[in-house]
Amino acid sequence: MRVRFPLLVQNPLIREIKRKTKALIFSAFVFYSLSTFCYPALVLPFFVTHLLLDFAGYLYIYQGNTIDKQAQKQGMAIKLRKKPLANGKLSLYLDSWDGEQRQYEFLKLYLYPRPKDALEKEHNKDTLKMAENIRAKRELMVASDEYGFMPAFKKKVNFYEYLQQFIKGYTKKDIRMFGSMLKYLREYAQTDYLPTKAITENFCRGFREFLDNHPNLSGETPYDFFARFKKVLKQAVRDNLFSNSPAQDVQNKRIDKTVSKDILNVEELQLLAKTHCGNDQIKRAFLFACNTGLRYCDIKVLQWRHIQGGSLQMTQQKTSKPVIINLNTTALRLLGEKGKPEEAVFTLPSHTGILKVLRYWKDRAGLSKTVTFHVARHSFATNLLIYETDVKTVSSLLGHTSLEHTQKYVRVVEALKQKAVNRLPEIEL
Repeated sequence: MRVRFPLLVQNPLIREIKRKTKALIFSAFVFYSLSTFCYPALVLPFFVTHLLLDFAGYLYIYQGNTIDKQAQKQGMAIKLRKKPLANGKLSLYLDSWDGEQRQYEFLKLYLYPRPKDALEKEHNKDTLKMAENIRAKRELMVASDEYGFMPAFKKKVNFYEYLQQFIKGYTKKDIRMFGSMLKYLREYAQTDYLPTKAITENFCRGFREFLDNHPNLSGETPYDFFARFKKVLKQAVRDNLFSNSPAQDVQNKRIDKTVSKDILNVEELQLLAKTHCGNDQIKRAFLFACNTGLRYCDIKVLQWRHIQGGSLQMTQQKTSKPVIINLNTTALRLLGEKGKPEEAVFTLPSHTGILKVLRYWKDRAGLSKTVTFHVARHSFATNLLIYETDVKTVSSLLGHTSLEHTQKYVRVVEALKQKAVNRLPEIEL
C-alpha cells in the first residue's frame, strides 16, 4: 500500500528537490556505466562538476524559498473570506498567513447569499463594512507589533472596560483586591471614560500618591492596590494596548511591616468583658475573635458544623487555607447554646452597625484605643507571644501563609517590652 503525503507534495520546494534528486541518481547511474567503458580520468572530473552544479541548484532553491517566506511575512495580508453555512447564509472570516502558519478568525457576521429585498441588501452592505473595518484593524495590529507603534484606535480604548474584562476572567483568590482598586482608580481619575492614552507615567505616579494619602486606606493596602494596578498594566502590554507599561518606573515601596493597630492586653479585655454592650451577639463575637484570632469575614460565616468537640476547623475566606484552633474555656463559653450544623454561631448586623456598637462599648469601658475585629485578631497574636508562645504556633493559629507575616507581631512584642522597661522608675545612686 502506497502512503501519500499531500501537504509535502504540494510544497514547490519539495517537488523541486525530488526532481533534482531523481536526475542526480540517473546521472550517477549513467556516469558509472560510462566509467566501465571509458577512461576514468575523464569521467570523474565531469561527474564531480555535475555534483557541484546540483548542490548549487539546491542552495539556490533554498535561498529563494527563504526569501519568499520573508517577503510573505513582511507583506502579510489578512483576507476577508466567506464560508457557506448549512442554513444558507454566508459566514465571514479572516484568513491570515505569516509565511509559516495559517490562521482563521470567524467574525460571527453573516450575509444573505441572494438578498431578496432592500432590507437584506442594506444588511449585507453594513455587515461587509463592519467586517472590512475589523480586517483593517487586525492588519494594523500586525503592523504595529512589527514596527512598535500603537494604533490610534487602541489609544481610545476605555481602560475601565478593559479592567472589568480582566477581573471577569481572573480566577485567583485576590480578585476582590482588583475590584476595590478599580473603585479608587475611578475616584482618582474623576471620569467615567479613561482612554489608554491618558494613562501615562505621571498619571500612575499620581495614582500611587493618591492611594498613600487616602483617608480610608492604611497599612499595606495602598501598596497592594498599586501592585494589582501594575499587574493589569503588564497584561495590557501583552494584549498590545501599550508598548511598555507606563507604571514600570513608578516605585511601589512596601511600608515597614509593623502592626499599626491598637493592641488590647488581657486587663483591657477583662474590662470590656465586664462592661455592658448594646448587642450581646457582637460582644460575644468580638471576645471570641480575641481568643481565636479569626477575621471578621470568618466570624460572619462561622457555623456550628465548624465546631467539632473542643476545636474549631474551617477554611479561611481570605487565604482559602484550612485552620484548626483548639478552643480555650473562655472561647467555649462565648459560643453560647449549640444550634444546628448549618446555623450561624453569631447573628451579626451590618459592618457599619458593628462599628457603631463597638465604639459605644469601648467608650463605656473608658478605653481610648480603637476597637475593631482587626484589633481583636492583632490582640490575639500579640498576647500569645507575650505569654511566650512560639512564633510557628502563632503563625499556624492565625493561618498565615508564611512566618514573614507573623514576624511583625514579634517586633510589636519587643517594642512593648522595651516600653515597659522604660516605664520603671529611675533609681537614684
